[in-house]
Amino acid sequence: MKTLKLRRLAAAFSTILVLSFSAGCYSLMFGPGVLERDMARTAAGIDRIAQMNLDTQKIVETRLKTVEAKQQADSALLASNLASIGEQIRALQETLDQTRHEVQEIRLRTTGEAPDRLPIVVGQGDTASTVILEGQQILLQGEQALQRKDYQAARGSFQEYVKRFPTSPRAAEAQIRIGESYVREGKLPEAVAALQVVEQLYVNSPLVPEALMKIASCQEQLGQAQQAIATLKRLVSQHQRWEKIEAAQEMLRRLDRLEPQVPPTASP
Repeated sequence: MKTLKLRRLAAAFSTILVLSFSAGCYSLMFGPGVLERDMARTAAGIDRIAQMNLDTQKIVETRLKTVEAKQQADSALLASNLASIGEQIRALQETLDQTRHEVQEIRLRTTGEAPDRLPIVVGQGDTASTVILEGQQILLQGEQALQRKDYQAARGSFQEYVKRFPTSPRAAEAQIRIGESYVREGKLPEAVAALQVVEQLYVNSPLVPEALMKIASCQEQLGQAQQAIATLKRLVSQHQRWEKIEAAQEMLRRLDRLEPQVPPTASP
């Protein structure tokens, strides 16, 4: 063990002598201060390389941020275009529904057909026959599906009625039942959208205040107190003779008490 230690010490001492001798030789060969100058140059070169690495890294990061910003801008533009296309589709759908509504009114005035009875030709040629499509049967199918909690089938029936009989006095009722199917399914935003159609398309229907009351209830459950208050104020001001107006007034008072009041802005 002692011999091994002595050997290691001897090897280390030899290494130190070699390094010292090399440094001394370098100084003797190139003159005093040359070694220090070359080491300083080497250190400066290393510093330049490190700075170049930092500069390169900054350039790469800047370009990455530019690419990310461009991608975000492209995504925002795509979303805007999709939203615009969606608005155009909805506008076209409203135009189509309005045209269908006008056609039904013309048919009613010229032929005297009942608004919820529609003649349909079945078969072709000599075997063709005309049957009367009863709107009442479509509504009944929707109610039965609603009772068995088949909400999609229920909506299908009510939507079919609204599509085929837009001038019927019961079209507003079918539209309300569409909203009710969404309420029972727990899809409150969809329910609000469906019920708002009643106020927009069936302005003179006596069912408009009922639709507004249901809209306010959905908005309250969604945490949209301000929207619910606005809906109830519209209901109370425009449908004062509604048989359930007191319930609407009480709900409006309750929401007014719960909603924090914003202090008026002081005039300059």
